[in-house]
Amino acid sequence: MNYSPITENDKEEMLKRIGVRSINDLIMDLKPSLNEKLDLSKPMSELELVEHLRKLSQKNKIMKYFIGAGAYNHYIPSAVNHLLMRGEFLTGYTPYQAEMNQGTLHTMYEFQSFICLLTGMDIANASLYEGSSALAEAVLLCSSYNGRNCIFIKDGLNPQYLEVLKTYCEGADLKIVNEIDNNTACVIVQNPDFYGSIENLQYVAEQAHKVGALFITCVVEPTSLAILEPPGNYGADIVVGEGQSFGIPVNFGGPYLGFMAVKSFLLKKIPGRICGMTTDSKGNKGFVLTFQAREQHIRRERATSNITTNVALMAIASTIYLALMGRKGLINVAKLSYSRAHLLQNKLKSIGFEALNKKPFYNEFYMKAPSGSLENISSNLLKNGILGGLDLDEDKILICCTELNTVQDIESYVSILKETK
Repeated sequence: MNYSPITENDKEEMLKRIGVRSINDLIMDLKPSLNEKLDLSKPMSELELVEHLRKLSQKNKIMKYFIGAGAYNHYIPSAVNHLLMRGEFLTGYTPYQAEMNQGTLHTMYEFQSFICLLTGMDIANASLYEGSSALAEAVLLCSSYNGRNCIFIKDGLNPQYLEVLKTYCEGADLKIVNEIDNNTACVIVQNPDFYGSIENLQYVAEQAHKVGALFITCVVEPTSLAILEPPGNYGADIVVGEGQSFGIPVNFGGPYLGFMAVKSFLLKKIPGRICGMTTDSKGNKGFVLTFQAREQHIRRERATSNITTNVALMAIASTIYLALMGRKGLINVAKLSYSRAHLLQNKLKSIGFEALNKKPFYNEFYMKAPSGSLENISSNLLKNGILGGLDLDEDKILICCTELNTVQDIESYVSILKETK
């Protein structure tokens, strides 16, 4: 196919549509900064550059993290990065002759299997971009399935996920409503919710199904699935979440990993890639992409989804992590996260913090600090190398523990607070 750039007539038509006369008018707000000369240093040799970067790295401050809110600091076995950096995986991004990449397909198949085991669902795709867009894609799936355009969201959804969902809704003629009725396409619940609380969602699933809506469970911290009831067991039709906790560092916000799993009746609606296992004409086991409509190529605006790829490298990292940890390892991570969060909450209660979670919680909880003291508390913790949590409004703070928060770290946290006035 030949590349055809836009013509001058095309440019004029587009500028006219958006109400400006020229490209310069369009970028007027950016133009002053673009005209400035960049203050770049002289070129360096490789040796000089390495030394320069080493000095820059020394400015980094080693912190103890007690913050989650959608991104979680877990231990990553060294074998994950060692295997991930192999050329076979690192360069095999979006292979168009996918079946030639049997190693990558095999890993994707195992990833799907792990997600199904953890969620209690029938089918998982070979990952999506990240958790928030995975949730939005699930909503589009629901609307396509039952032809409805109303969404009910239970309190406690991560605010950033809500913002992404609202953006999708604007472009897809969907609206968020305050009650479940016969126009509801889906019911969304995050569990554990943004504040860490866990609840029995069987009744929510029943409410959704009673009116013909689909029930979506959003799991932002998937290590919880090692010890909590799988969503598939309490009526979830779709489970989505953020897989960053499975072997992916926080990385300033990305790249992360979205996952989606569904019941079997939604197989032909699920977006993204699905890997299947088969045998060739000689009886050898092999892996293929299956149920991959690539419908955006043929249906365009009528497509259920325009997801054309997946963050395969991140899915491979998670697969390696889960294989290394195994069932017992992942349960240990979950139990340590749970027990240390509860230990810290009890210690904070003993020095005047008010516990705000009215239901059981996993590894994240929120508390109210003594009146007017939260700013000083957070500042003093930061000075001592501790990121104490996410400051909310009205002296409330959202705090998280993982297996990396040792008992000694917790003692230091509480000790600093005792000294803060």
